[in-house]
Amino acid sequence: MSALISCHGIVRTFGGRRRRVEALRGVSLEITTGESVAVVGRSGSGKSTLLGVLGALDRPQSGELRIGGVNVWSAAERERRAVRRRFGWVPQDALSSFDPRYSAGDVVAEALTPAAAKDSKAVAELFGRVGLTGGFAARRPATLSGGERQRVAIARALAVAPDVLLADEPTTGLDVLAQERVLDVLAAERRDRTLVMVTHDLRVARRMADRIIVMDGGRVVADVPADMPGSGGRELMRLLEATPGL
Repeated sequence: MSALISCHGIVRTFGGRRRRVEALRGVSLEITTGESVAVVGRSGSGKSTLLGVLGALDRPQSGELRIGGVNVWSAAERERRAVRRRFGWVPQDALSSFDPRYSAGDVVAEALTPAAAKDSKAVAELFGRVGLTGGFAARRPATLSGGERQRVAIARALAVAPDVLLADEPTTGLDVLAQERVLDVLAAERRDRTLVMVTHDLRVARRMADRIIVMDGGRVVADVPADMPGSGGRELMRLLEATPGL
């Protein structure tokens, strides 16, 4: 199967000449349609930066990104916009990504097409898919729990009918029950689309992913099946356990 997302030699730096941080150092990888991939690593390893690059939101200094065969940074802006519409984003801090003037329903409706946004059934269907029924759409996001806000963020991501869900630490800071509810929603949706998830939690990575990509110092240091058996699986766990911050 051909790659849906492929990047080669990606370099992304931040800062100036005096203080420059190399967030990504020559990263190359491929993700095929329908795969679920977990990206793990300690804080500062480049995980979230990689997610932004893969979603064509963050332009690297060098390297090539292809999505659906389109060479993103050589394409016209119109083509890049079309590529970005293939992604649904689930941020780590959902509340900060919501307009505080909006109800939860407005947040989701804003991501729909103008015609669909006028259809209350379309919004209700999205809330039902993430397990938020019975008046949640009318509430302000600030009145919701952390787990409920994350599920609103997933509903908003699904509103664009994405080919790929990109989730950046979607369970961080949630209690166990809220984590499970968020993961149940993502697990149901990954059957129909590609999922790329950044996480610190090895339990989450092994539950949700077909592959685990381990990053350290801006580089990919391992890219292996999540259910790697036998000695390979034990070696993977040793590598993960030896990675600080996990």
